[in-house]
Amino acid sequence: MPAKNRAVAGRRVATVQNQHPLDLVDALLAQYQPFGDSDYIHTQLQLRYQGRLARLASSLPLAGELSRALDRAAPYTRYRVVGDPAVRYAVQQALAQVVNQTPDSLPLAECEDVFRETIRRLKEGKRGGPLEAGLGNPRRLGRDPSWGWIWSEEHSNDACGRTFRREVHDYFQGEPLCTPGAVDLAKLAKGAELLGILLPSSARSAFSHAHVVVLVPHVGRWMRKASASEFWVGGAIFLNREMLDNPWWVAEHLFHESLHQKLYDFRHTHSLLAQDLSPESSATQAAVRSIWNLETADRANYWDTFRAVAAFHVYVHLALLCLQSERRGADLTKRFGTPTGSFPAMVNRREAIERAHYLGRAIQESCWQELGPAGQLLIDWLISILNALDPSPPPPKSVYLHLLLHRYLVEATLLADRKLSPEHAAQLLKIVDDEVETVRGVLGAVHAEEPDLNRLGEAATRRADEGAEAALLRFRGLVAKTLLRHSPDGYGLRGPTTAGSMALDTRIQAMVERSSLQVTPLLDARALPALLDARA
Repeated sequence: MPAKNRAVAGRRVATVQNQHPLDLVDALLAQYQPFGDSDYIHTQLQLRYQGRLARLASSLPLAGELSRALDRAAPYTRYRVVGDPAVRYAVQQALAQVVNQTPDSLPLAECEDVFRETIRRLKEGKRGGPLEAGLGNPRRLGRDPSWGWIWSEEHSNDACGRTFRREVHDYFQGEPLCTPGAVDLAKLAKGAELLGILLPSSARSAFSHAHVVVLVPHVGRWMRKASASEFWVGGAIFLNREMLDNPWWVAEHLFHESLHQKLYDFRHTHSLLAQDLSPESSATQAAVRSIWNLETADRANYWDTFRAVAAFHVYVHLALLCLQSERRGADLTKRFGTPTGSFPAMVNRREAIERAHYLGRAIQESCWQELGPAGQLLIDWLISILNALDPSPPPPKSVYLHLLLHRYLVEATLLADRKLSPEHAAQLLKIVDDEVETVRGVLGAVHAEEPDLNRLGEAATRRADEGAEAALLRFRGLVAKTLLRHSPDGYGLRGPTTAGSMALDTRIQAMVERSSLQVTPLLDARALPALLDARA
């Protein structure tokens, strides 16, 4: 155990008996070195970027000057400068061109403009990063100095402002950004305050990696994103402006995206991936299928190793957030409402825990060799935390029935808003006929009572006043409710089967997968709502 971890453990011995176990997990996620301790990660990140500047110095003298100026800077200023999205982007772009001889989008002259502006501010003893300075007096999420500031399109078009706008344009296909109003700022602050109450340690740790919070309009490609972050846009997180009404949702997504940035900083400084010996290397191949997401033509639900690790990292933390919300929710309702009181609703405990279990196992089974030493230790550590939060993990070889049925219902919900052609409507009714036979057989095998079978038959009968789209949603809603009622844990049915027949779980899984292949082509992927990309 590192010395800092032993010291932290020693200080807590006297108080551990008086603390709730969830509060102890919150502290662990913020203090354990190397995976949780943000002070340690920030120090390592600063060393890494100063090393990159040193590699540039022979070709770009300003890079060497910037590195020396950082050496003389106060710790808080150094933290903000190295975390500044414009500074980091300029360093990365310069490396790509000078060291790797890779033509990139930001000319070296503009990289030097960012270095020059940063050096000037450091010599003047200014606190904060140079991008932040372009707003004069930017608003922050809260009073804590480690919390991020909020972007506005009123930002000047100085070297850092131009660089950041170009960076966002490159990685998010040129979509616009927002200037938040007073109401937007109040909603963000309320969500941040709520998260700080629920998870005072791990929220502060995660927030320290999100240097700037950007609101985006509900237009274009942003319509499919509730929130977003990107490895190459370091230090910045993005939230959909139209989805801020529920403070619990805001708290969740501020936490979610800040956790991504924390993991990105860890990846910059540790052997997270076996082939990620430098941060300029490409992503790994697709390895993990997120079974709760729609099967789209672009295979967006097939994730490479790093995305699977990033999602797992988030869902373990969200499991804790959900448990704390259940524990503390009644006391916070008067000020913040309820987690599901308005749209969009906060993630629920079952969803977070089941997705975390699924991803942890999938990474171990499919991606283990693609992880570096630090990556393997990180996964083991997260699994140990997840097992502490949920002492009843899914059984071996689970089909994760609850996750499959989530996709099953999402498909029907999205189709209910469509007006299909007569040909496609007939196709939906045929899907219902096929599914009812499978479900009837499964319910018979688990000895379902006669009322369940009768309701299934009634749901499969189309009403005279409804279209095929509504009929599918009504039928699938009843099927999901009935199957989960006959599942002892939500992970599967595991009832008796006849010799040579498919296991009941596998029969339901095959039905859902077969139906997805038939239903997904009827959905217009370009018009899918932010619901689909709201979470990893």
